Amino acid sequence: MAKAHPQSPAVLREFDGAILGDQRRNARLGKIVRRLVKKPGAGFPRALAEDADLEGFYRFVRNPEVTFEALLAPHARATVGRLAGRGDVLAVHDTTEFRFGGVRQGLGVLGTSGHGFLGHCTLAVSADGERHPLGMLAVEAWARQRPTATALRRRKQLSYAATRDLPTEQDRWLRGVDAAEATVGDAASLIHVMDSEADDYALMAALVAAQRRWVIRLCYDRVLKSEFARPHPKTREFIARCPVLATRTVALARRRRQPGGAKDKRRRVRRERQATLAISAGTVEFRRPSYCQAGQATLSVNVVAVREVDPPPDDDPIEWLLLTTEPIGSREQVLQVIEYYRGRWVIEEFFKALKTGCAFEKRQLESRAALLIALGLFVPIAWNLLRLRTLARTADTTPARAVLTALELEVLRRAAKPKLPPRPTARAALLAIARLAGHRAVNGEPGWQLLGRGYQDLLMMTAGYQLAQRGEK
Repeated sequence: MAKAHPQSPAVLREFDGAILGDQRRNARLGKIVRRLVKKPGAGFPRALAEDADLEGFYRFVRNPEVTFEALLAPHARATVGRLAGRGDVLAVHDTTEFRFGGVRQGLGVLGTSGHGFLGHCTLAVSADGERHPLGMLAVEAWARQRPTATALRRRKQLSYAATRDLPTEQDRWLRGVDAAEATVGDAASLIHVMDSEADDYALMAALVAAQRRWVIRLCYDRVLKSEFARPHPKTREFIARCPVLATRTVALARRRRQPGGAKDKRRRVRRERQATLAISAGTVEFRRPSYCQAGQATLSVNVVAVREVDPPPDDDPIEWLLLTTEPIGSREQVLQVIEYYRGRWVIEEFFKALKTGCAFEKRQLESRAALLIALGLFVPIAWNLLRLRTLARTADTTPARAVLTALELEVLRRAAKPKLPPRPTARAALLAIARLAGHRAVNGEPGWQLLGRGYQDLLMMTAGYQLAQRGEK
């Protein structure tokens, strides 16, 4: 795609340089993105109101020359550009399910009755404590056609020995790390952050061998090397005996009922409360599990533990056990590991931007191939929404021009009530955007739907302003 005009919506620049093999397809891409970014949560018929535009869109997503990889590539390049000069950057990895109703060609099985596909994403996040989303580095999508080896073991249908040679989805974590490193090169030093689903001995051994930096939340109470472990042979018992290095009092937000909450304590209902956390750290040496054939016989890693002190008797206590290659020689280094892991929640917000702000799972396309093209269109748009929302919640001095074009800012000045200051910060501008959709300060921070609608209104007003200027000329 040709370079976007300087006054085009900022997200349009995330598609600059897309190689689709034909200039007409490149032009069509620009037209589609302009329409979708104005109404990210609307259905395709509403967002692409003209019959010719809608028909052109459907031809675009069905064209075999248009691929998800080609659409994502320019955004990944732009992301690397945003990493330059930052030094350390978090590469946050996670997998999400995309569920769709009805019968669609190429979809797989999700759970016991759902249909859709999975996406493993690697999001670049600033490691400076602000946790700003910098863009997507890699995405791998696949459809599950049969139960995984893990599911078969959980159902007690097969043993570890019987499933050892079956295909596994666990390798996606290492592929995501390799893809992110290849994309970034020497532009930054990546610290790979993963949730407990990535707690896998073979993965950690491969990351250590490749000299990668990482933080992974412990899932399994791993057995330690015998001579190292006495008198406490497992990880949790060992770390419980380590001295407390620091304590912190934090406010825990209320957590509403979530699917699977009865089984997974991290999804159960939680009341809002103050929690006192004790922090400790130590170095352990894992013994390779008997079912694992990869990696050396033992693996030395650092462990940082965050545990709640005196939790309420009817609430699940807070507990993080973080495995890492990062140093823990000082109190500051231990606290830094915790800050790195806190960046993992940014990718959860990205998934909300994609599924709620862009309504991706409501898209009525007939095949997984077409849905993947739509995903390639929406990943940069969802990232832009996430960036807007993140800056709206950051009370700093970032100028509004960091997220809006000069023309968008001029239109917002004319529409905002109360008026914007002469040099508005990004937060002031973005709260003004939310007010376009009816947000009020008494309602707290703006949510995904309000911010999406306000941004849609601003883009539509900007388009009208441009038309009026052309008419005057």
